[in-house]
Amino acid sequence: MPRTVEMLVGRHVRATPNSRKSGSARSDIQGLRALAVGLVIVYHIWPAILPGGFVGVDVFFVISGFLIIGSLVREIATSNSLDLLSFYERRIVRLLPAATLVLLVIVLGTVTLLPQSRWQSISLDVIASGLQVQNWNQAFSANTYAHATALVSPVQHYWSLAVEEQFYIFVPIVLLGGVFLARKFKWAAASVCVAVIGGLTVCSFVHSIFLSISDHDVAYFATSTRIWELGAGGLVAVLLKGGLPGRKPKLVAGWAGVAGIVFAALTFSTSMAFPGYVALIPVAATILILCAGGQDAAPGFLSVPALLSWRPVTFIGDVSYSLYLWHWPIVVFYVYFLGREPGFFHGAAILLLSTLCATLSYQVVEQRFRHVRHSRTRNQARTIKVRFRSAATFLVAAGVVVATSGSALVPWGIVEAKAQELQSLLNTREYPGAMAFDPGHEKSVPAGLPVRPEAALALKDVPMTAGDGCGVYDPAAMGPEKCVYGAPDSTRSMVVVGDSHAAQYVDPMVLAGKQAGWQIHAMVRNGCPFSAVPPADETTVYSNCSAQNQVSLRRILDLRPDLVVIAGMVPRGYEEALHWRWDTPDALVKGYVDLMKPLRNEGLRVAVILDNPYPAFSVPDCVQRRSPSAPECQVARATGDDPLQRAADQVPGVEVLDMSDYLCRQETCPAIIGNVLVYRDNHLTNTFAKSLAPVLSRKLRL
Repeated sequence: MPRTVEMLVGRHVRATPNSRKSGSARSDIQGLRALAVGLVIVYHIWPAILPGGFVGVDVFFVISGFLIIGSLVREIATSNSLDLLSFYERRIVRLLPAATLVLLVIVLGTVTLLPQSRWQSISLDVIASGLQVQNWNQAFSANTYAHATALVSPVQHYWSLAVEEQFYIFVPIVLLGGVFLARKFKWAAASVCVAVIGGLTVCSFVHSIFLSISDHDVAYFATSTRIWELGAGGLVAVLLKGGLPGRKPKLVAGWAGVAGIVFAALTFSTSMAFPGYVALIPVAATILILCAGGQDAAPGFLSVPALLSWRPVTFIGDVSYSLYLWHWPIVVFYVYFLGREPGFFHGAAILLLSTLCATLSYQVVEQRFRHVRHSRTRNQARTIKVRFRSAATFLVAAGVVVATSGSALVPWGIVEAKAQELQSLLNTREYPGAMAFDPGHEKSVPAGLPVRPEAALALKDVPMTAGDGCGVYDPAAMGPEKCVYGAPDSTRSMVVVGDSHAAQYVDPMVLAGKQAGWQIHAMVRNGCPFSAVPPADETTVYSNCSAQNQVSLRRILDLRPDLVVIAGMVPRGYEEALHWRWDTPDALVKGYVDLMKPLRNEGLRVAVILDNPYPAFSVPDCVQRRSPSAPECQVARATGDDPLQRAADQVPGVEVLDMSDYLCRQETCPAIIGNVLVYRDNHLTNTFAKSLAPVLSRKLRL
């Protein structure tokens, strides 16, 4: 799947019963939801058609703010107070049942349909979704190198629910604070609340601009960068209760809003600094459509509110919450088995299945819980019966969240129990790994033994640097005593430096240097090749990487090790995994040369290890779905120039190690060598990497 499908959308919140009774219910808002969810689904199924379809999140957030903040401020204006527990109870009853059902189905589908290698990551996503923190889980995992090549999660879309629920836990409390201030200083409570929402909106918008520029991956999921979108909708609901005055302005506003949303959906892309100021277009467009409705809206087919109120359109709006919940896991599971992006017919099948599931969920779950009586007068709220019902609602909600998390922990625990096998050393006679391909020293491979590590555990078979923080080595923050392995009284020292493809050689180097008395200094950082020229994507130059490399260079020169080993992923890997690149093919070569030369000029011994082949698919998943010897699970041998080879050619005295013969036969590279699984993703499994220790010892003359 392309990385674009990793960008998901928000969902709607319906008007409260009180707002419906007050005459604020508008069928055109249901139609607006239908427009938004339609953009989202097309974007997820056929991303090339609507590259900016993710703007549906902004449409839904504005609608949500328009309805919910508007109702809260109106309640404060009417009663000079806010029934906080009633508000939370309504949201629990409306949203939790359907969301929980889908999470439980996803857990069941994961266990029955997906390989065990994916169970733990999805289980943790389900728990984060149930606890309404999936947006932060996404923000601090999806954009990191360690997770960049992970397959798409069927619950990623719950991030937007988390944004809204965090906002609506926080905002009513802030509004109550405004009511307290209004009472103390004898101000108008509604005016104070509008000022509070306005201040939050402005601060969030400014924050969104700056964070979107510096780190738009995190900004996309962060609650703090989305508050202004919800706040803008709320301010419109309070300040422009009847929308724009006059039918002609409403007619123009409606079509201008549709044009703005369509323009964004057709022209925006995930490479933009989004949301930031760019999101002003879909946000403003949604506000225009909202202002075009209400009283005195222009009638007839030329009116956007009239078109959005057409019953087939409002039906999609009615089921849009369930449709949003169901469509994404269906896309993920369907595409997993299809093995590619869906074309027209497969996409149509996904759309039909999603609509059927959403309609069923809406009728059987949403509607059933939605009409549970929860309105009350202030006197009724004091009765024991009503208080008991409210307490029961919150207790049941807590129980549901615990049960959902518990169900997700079951598959997580199954894989975790198996993970203990990774702690035991393998018998090299039964599991020779790379030594089965050692030219002139090939070891026989016993037949009939289970593959190690088990494919389900491949993603957990990582170097020691992944467990002690040394996989993100920062020389400015870590002293020279950090990330040092081997005997403390060793007389010889080695530095392993580079990105995560260098980190995979730390463990075998420790093994190789153990008998010879080497001390290993790991200066490795995920996504940071040992180059003076930084990588970049469409919006950001990652200069922190090259700056840290300069500090590491000075530390290496001060340390004066007996050997410096450099390894790194080739540009193709960075392009596919992170969408990072260098301006020219020679830029990375020059960056390597600029750091190798000072090392060699000081007389240090330098060796480079060329990169391993880059799998274009998940090897562990292929092994589980097919068989260890399936031809489909073989990886193509690396072709083309490795920048490390070219850099070594330009710096006299740099040694070059090419490990291809220990990974491949002629043009193909097996998934299993010497009864050992070779890849965990684009990295070697730590088990296989350690089987390279004798080879590295011999080639480097340790």
